[in-house]
Amino acid sequence: MKIKLLSILGLLTLGLAFFSCHDEPEIEENEPEVRDTLTVMQHVLENGRLVAVTNCEIINYNTEKATPSGFEYELLSDFCKERGIELEMLVNENLDSCFMLLDSAKVDIVAIGIGSNKDMKRRFLLTDPILKQRSVLVQRLPKDWNQMSTANEVENKLLRSPVDLAGKTIHLPQGSHEVKLIEHLADQIGDTIYIVECDSLNSVELVKAVASGYIDYTVVEEYMARMASIGLRSLDTKLFVSVEQPLCWAIANHDGDSSLLVELNNWIDGFEQRNLTRILAKYVNQANVFSTKKLSGDHISFFDDIIKKTAKEIGWDWRLLASLIYEESHFKLDLESEKGAFGLMQLMPVVMEKYGIDYDATPAEQLHAGGQLLSDLNRCLEDKVTDSVERVKFVLAAYNAGLGNVYDAQRLAEKYGKYPDVWDDNVDFFILNKSKPQYYNDTCCKAGYLRGTETFRFVQEILDRYYQYQATYSE
Repeated sequence: MKIKLLSILGLLTLGLAFFSCHDEPEIEENEPEVRDTLTVMQHVLENGRLVAVTNCEIINYNTEKATPSGFEYELLSDFCKERGIELEMLVNENLDSCFMLLDSAKVDIVAIGIGSNKDMKRRFLLTDPILKQRSVLVQRLPKDWNQMSTANEVENKLLRSPVDLAGKTIHLPQGSHEVKLIEHLADQIGDTIYIVECDSLNSVELVKAVASGYIDYTVVEEYMARMASIGLRSLDTKLFVSVEQPLCWAIANHDGDSSLLVELNNWIDGFEQRNLTRILAKYVNQANVFSTKKLSGDHISFFDDIIKKTAKEIGWDWRLLASLIYEESHFKLDLESEKGAFGLMQLMPVVMEKYGIDYDATPAEQLHAGGQLLSDLNRCLEDKVTDSVERVKFVLAAYNAGLGNVYDAQRLAEKYGKYPDVWDDNVDFFILNKSKPQYYNDTCCKAGYLRGTETFRFVQEILDRYYQYQATYSE
């Protein structure tokens, strides 16, 4: 403070001396104003950092592990890495607060799936769609639904049309785009829909609040509703309350400066929608695992309930199916092999397409598709291996190596005096040795070469683990 005061006094003294030596003071010219000519993107590059805000920490930005992860985080990390800059990620569950941070230039981008409506377009610059999703109503199934005699009995007690929402109360995250959606829907049906905006609960927590009976209804994006299929069997999410909407990120509109927007759009356009959906599915599925209570000693995995359901559908012991899943993926939802096999049951893309699933499939959908494959393999082998217990070994081998190689091994067994419907010390010998030219070049072989040691071990390890599970876990 003293330095500043002395400086001012010194200037006054000089000024007085100046006036005493001249009759008329000279007019000082104003210094030209220095204008910031850098674009928003140039500022980001100069600072070496992009600051983003997101919400729903479990899915979009998760810090529970040693290394941060999450859907929005993974995408923006990729964007920043390509441009040699750092990513700083903030979390704020209130969407209005996120927009305030953007308006005050405290963040560069709101990395949340924002509906591309007229209001948002007026306020901000919106990126090209990250995803396209429909919004669904989350409601509880009727009491004792699993004891009702027909599906129609259940359906008649559920809301199945947007008109049915008249007079209902729906809880939504405060400031979310679902609020505008339901307000618009109320206008469309010409009736009142009561909206309760929650400032302390995000979409994930509201879904769980419906399941627990604390609230009756909420509305979330379709991908969020997928979480309800894991461990929350009492929920229904079949009523769509919107058309497919583009979900975007928001950037502040700095006098029409779209430099950051152009960079982001160029990067988004380079992403395949399939890859975006796959990344999202990984974190949506993991989110429910994080929120699930720790396993007790009576559980093999987090997915025991759906494993039991699938096993019952195909007539297997659930512990055998669990052993197969462990062998394939160690119960890792997002595991993908170098050959493209994906998910809990490591299904190949052609198999997923056949059974109507993709990389965004829930664990229940993955297991259902895998169960269908096992059932089809079983049907193909019924006439060739009549003993159902023995047939399981052949089905496992076919699951790993394909039916063609199993048929080859059976034909070789028959040709060389072994039993073609017995696995141990018979067909398994020719699976194990099918990498040898004398066998895979044999005229009775049609599928060609097989690295049979892998398939041989596959069957043996699954069965060994299954016997351990039988001794440890009840039916």
